[in-house]
Amino acid sequence: MARILLIDDDRDILLSLRMVLEAHGHEVHELTHVREVAAEVARVAPDLVILDVMFPSDLEAGFKAARALRRDPATADIPIIILSAVNQRSPMGFTFSDDDISPDFLPVEAFVEKPVEPRKLLELVDRHLGKA
Repeated sequence: MARILLIDDDRDILLSLRMVLEAHGHEVHELTHVREVAAEVARVAPDLVILDVMFPSDLEAGFKAARALRRDPATADIPIIILSAVNQRSPMGFTFSDDDISPDFLPVEAFVEKPVEPRKLLELVDRHLGKA
């Protein structure tokens, strides 16, 4: 199956995603911050990244990490799924959805609200790995 990098500061979320993905044969790696995303992506060489948006150090860190991965030719083709509760927890006054996906602003394959049903998560993973 696929090698998937999960990036989220919530260890409970990481555990629940790991259980679902590993139960379906995926190899899962985790990162609880975005400071070393480039180094971890280089080390792990993931087939897919699942990324949160809001981190304690920066409420937009996930957006910034996605843009940085897209700018780097070595990581530009790795599918990225944003999985976040930013619409529920953010004081921004507006929401994000798949409609906001764009090469400059939100360069990801999908934007999904937390919590996500396991079946929907697996469907997204398969779709963006080209298996659906």
